[in-house]
Amino acid sequence: MKFKPALGFTLVELLVVIAILAILAIAAFVLINPLESRRKGQDSVRLSDLANLNNAINVAVQESTQSGSQILCTGSSYPCTGDSFTGTRSNNGTGWVRVNLGSAQVVTVPTLPRDPVNTSALHYTYCADNPGNVDAWEIAATLESNTYQNLMTNDGGNDTARYEIGSNLTLIAASGGSCTY
Repeated sequence: MKFKPALGFTLVELLVVIAILAILAIAAFVLINPLESRRKGQDSVRLSDLANLNNAINVAVQESTQSGSQILCTGSSYPCTGDSFTGTRSNNGTGWVRVNLGSAQVVTVPTLPRDPVNTSALHYTYCADNPGNVDAWEIAATLESNTYQNLMTNDGGNDTARYEIGSNLTLIAASGGSCTY
């Protein structure tokens, strides 16, 4: 009688293939890192929002014939503050940015942006003041991704835990600035 070899795979062969596939899947997940990719995307939005706001405020200041506090703190006096978590998105100076960006001739901002997460820990912050009789503003946000951490420490501001942009990067601080958060 002739012996017929069995067709198919043994249990050991199947377990080895499954283990190899699992290792490859884990390696791909670690390399792709979807959470870090999401954080990088949100940080890109933050950086774009802050740059656009900074440009719009700069243009509004240059266009205006009013005093600094009337431009940078519409309806209030120095120092004035706002944040995207508790403030509105109105562009007329009553929103979280106290500048009337709706009346600008060159740059228009239909609504103020909000942080992609917009929680008490992750939000945009605005401050305007006139230290040394120089009208100034600052906008800040916390960046999440590891890729952009160096921007917070190397932006020239006084707070290494937040990304700062504006005409004076010492206004917003955890303590010691004109505006604390």
